[in-house]
Amino acid sequence: MARTRSKAEQRVTIVDVARKAGVSLGTVSRVINENASVGAELRKRVTDAARSLGYVPNPAAQNMRTASTHAVGVMVSDVSNPLFSATVAAAEEVLYRRGYNMILTNSRDRPETEREIITLFQRRRFDGMIVTLSREDDPTILRLLSETDIPTVLLERECSLPIDSVATDHHAGALHAVRYLLELGHRRIGLITVTQSALPGRQRGQAYVAAHKAARVAVDPALMSFDGFLPDAGYHAAYRMLVGEKPPTAIVAGANQMPGVLKAVRTLKLAVPKRLSLITIGDTDVANLY
Repeated sequence: MARTRSKAEQRVTIVDVARKAGVSLGTVSRVINENASVGAELRKRVTDAARSLGYVPNPAAQNMRTASTHAVGVMVSDVSNPLFSATVAAAEEVLYRRGYNMILTNSRDRPETEREIITLFQRRRFDGMIVTLSREDDPTILRLLSETDIPTVLLERECSLPIDSVATDHHAGALHAVRYLLELGHRRIGLITVTQSALPGRQRGQAYVAAHKAARVAVDPALMSFDGFLPDAGYHAAYRMLVGEKPPTAIVAGANQMPGVLKAVRTLKLAVPKRLSLITIGDTDVANLY
């Protein structure tokens, strides 16, 4: 006998409306709250989708959202990451000019901390969230994001929900770097980057393989590292590669892993670029200094 669906299972959310209309959660939220920034055509698409699905806004949630806090919550994995710090500084400047305060938090790439921070942003009824996630497929975080009516932007991440995302073209950058090294004659190229559960690591890994395939050079899995976000991960990965039987002659590393790579190079007293060529993904102060 078929199981009767509960009221919770039958409840239509703004995620359903966003998918039906082919728009982001933020757009649906703005339409529901009668924000004048949404054009007539887009507004009609959202309202038609909501009507066809039988979506009924939560009056209590709407009432809470009408009182603006003039605050935007920002969650990054590590603000010391030079790429994140530059992005956050630019975002804060834009928000300040428009009368908003930024509340910045570090998650240290801990899923449990990310859940707590997102819940806090929601309870404080912030006017927006900018977040980066350690895992794009965490079911609890996806549920939290799907149930909120706070406009949200993912930073350097993407997920299955219809949420706006701002991200670098990591594939093109890594492809250009690896292809350049291959053209110089390198055949042992290390890649040290973030986990493949995040957009940057996934795209860089795909580009690394694609560049080797195009050049008809075999990929050695031992020269690919997706071990973590922090400089320590860069150090351990680079050290392991460089003391191996067939060490790399070049390494491409993420901006946050490069300080660790440089530490390994110094520990092993290797000459750059005579012994080892280095390319960092991201134009950072560390890259310019070295």
